[in-house]
Formats: sequence, structure tokens, C-alpha cells
Amino acid sequence: MSARASEPAVAASLRGVGFAYERLDVLVGLDLEVRKGELLACVGPSGCGTSTLLAILGGHLRPTRGELERAGTSRTIYQDGGLFPWLTVAENVSAGVPRGTSHAEASRKVEDWLTTTGLSEFRDHHPHQLSGGMRQRVELGRALVAETDLLLLDEPFSALDYQTRVRMRRELVTTLAARPRTVVLVTHDIEEAVQLADRVVVLGARPSSVRRVLELPAGKRPRGPADPGVGAAEETLLEELGLA
Repeated sequence: MSARASEPAVAASLRGVGFAYERLDVLVGLDLEVRKGELLACVGPSGCGTSTLLAILGGHLRPTRGELERAGTSRTIYQDGGLFPWLTVAENVSAGVPRGTSHAEASRKVEDWLTTTGLSEFRDHHPHQLSGGMRQRVELGRALVAETDLLLLDEPFSALDYQTRVRMRRELVTTLAARPRTVVLVTHDIEEAVQLADRVVVLGARPSSVRRVLELPAGKRPRGPADPGVGAAEETLLEELGLA
């Protein structure tokens, strides 16, 4: 087998990417490949441009310099949520179904994802009747029902209490195991990054570029604090961010 044939497929590639808001450089010379099927976490100091990077990957912003290549479509889940308060759980999930899908197929997809995310019995509830964690599950179902190739998560669990965040990490892993796809997760939670990711990208201070890409041990996810390599990975990331 050739070296090229053995290389992982690439879902997105950024080469020399830069982005500036007027005269403020946010990203400079950023080189990164997102492997198809991986969960890639991005961490960095506050204001370093991780959300800007996610917006570029999602096609919401164009790089002011460099090149972006992306295979397929994407969907983004944000930290502050985006559910329609006047719609039920089922209707919110249905809002993610691609246009042109037949009514029968759309109904099947919605029921499928309500089951996958454990929301079937809450299908007729409205967002204000749900806990924070359940609202995030509705967000996840709505994003995944579109069956896009790339799922972009912008600190989706940051507003939740610790116990709910832990549960949501497990639910995300369970959902992705059932329906694999490529995921890029932006988080300021080092524990979350190490527990969930296949690789962690560390961005430097603004104007940002990639400081380091850390490969994490293969195996079960989410990883526990005592699992091999977890403690060392957390220490490495803390050192890279100047927190150790």
C-alpha cells in the first residue's frame, strides 16, 4: 500500500489561513487538517479566535488570507442555543431536516433522532419545559438530523452545571458511536477536550496560529481521569496554555 493510500481522509484543510476584523488580526498563518471521522478539539486562551476558526470551517466567514478546502456540508451548535421557543421538541428537530425531503422521510428521520437522543417522550414539550441538558440534546438532534458531514460545536456545554456537562459528554459519545461523523469541538475546558477528542489543537494568543497538535490515546470515550495518558495530556495542555 502506498503512503498516500494509508493517509487518513481529510474532511477539511486550512493552509496559511488568516482572518482580520478591519485592522485587528485574529488568525495568522494557520495550518490545520481535520481528519474524516475524528473528533478534533480546539483550545486556546480567551480571545484567541477559536470561534472564528469554527465560523471559517462552517463557511460563515471567509479567510482574509490563505486557503480552505472542505468536503461536504456542516452544521454548528452554539453555546447559547438556538431553539425556537414556540416549537415543540419534535418540531425543533424537524427544522433541521434538509429542504426537499419528503414528508414521510422527514417524519422517519425525526422519530429516529428523537429515539437516538432519548427525547421521544418529550416530543410535545416546548424548550421552556426542558432542563438545560435536554435543550442541548434537542440542539444535537436538530443538527444531526440534517446528516451533514461535519458537526461544529462551539462550547455547547459551557452553560451547564458540572454534572449535566458530564452526562452530555457521554450522550455525545453514544450518539456519535451510533451515527459517526467528523466533529470539531471548541472548548475552554481542558478536561472536556482530553476526555472526548482524538486530537487536541492548541492555538496561541491572538493573532493566533497552531502551537501544537496533541494526539490522544485510542480507546473508550469519554476517557476517565485514571485512564492511560489522560493526566499527562491535561498537564501538557495546561503547560502549552501557560497555566501550569
